[in-house]
Amino acid sequence: MDWILLLVVVLAVIAVGVWMFVKDKKEKDEAIPAEQRKALAAPVGRTHEQGRVIRRLKGFAGDNGYEVIVPGRICQGAGVTDFDAIVVGSFGVLAVTSLGYPGKVYGNEKEKLWTQTTNRGRVAFENPLTVQAAQARMLREVLFANRLRSVPVETMCVFPNSGTELLVPRSTPILRMKEFSAMLRKDHFTDDKKVDIDAVAKALRAAAEKK
Repeated sequence: MDWILLLVVVLAVIAVGVWMFVKDKKEKDEAIPAEQRKALAAPVGRTHEQGRVIRRLKGFAGDNGYEVIVPGRICQGAGVTDFDAIVVGSFGVLAVTSLGYPGKVYGNEKEKLWTQTTNRGRVAFENPLTVQAAQARMLREVLFANRLRSVPVETMCVFPNSGTELLVPRSTPILRMKEFSAMLRKDHFTDDKKVDIDAVAKALRAAAEKK
């Protein structure tokens, strides 16, 4: 019986050691300064299934007589927006980002950094919702500079890759492809808010990044 007790003690010591190792590693990872974590390699697979999102937006715009700008890279000051497409319609402006990241994606609306894990490893990247909010302000600044002050601007963050495992709170304002398509069918996007579609599209195209 003594050897059984000894075996139990040894296994318990090993289990505690493994737990402490994992805990220590996690704490060290979380202690990495934001600047250093941002310097890590970019997440892989961003453009995966991007075409589906853009085709859906083009179809939506065509069905409603709206304008679509692809890619949605608009210059304002020293910055450039990174939207995959921008739709200008009677409802205002809709700027969409498609993130086809494979693997697991962790984060929440308030965290500065999100994490992608794949078989290639772990990568930290800036909260896409925070990025979108900052870039939406850039669009408003372009419109304001062109005396288009009352045009509503909104954004959508779409994860079209069915292989992405989204480990985020349900309340996080991100969309799967099915949810994205359903959102575009809402009456909100056919509301007439007296937007001058041609003038808004012209202003945004004039500010488009020159290649």
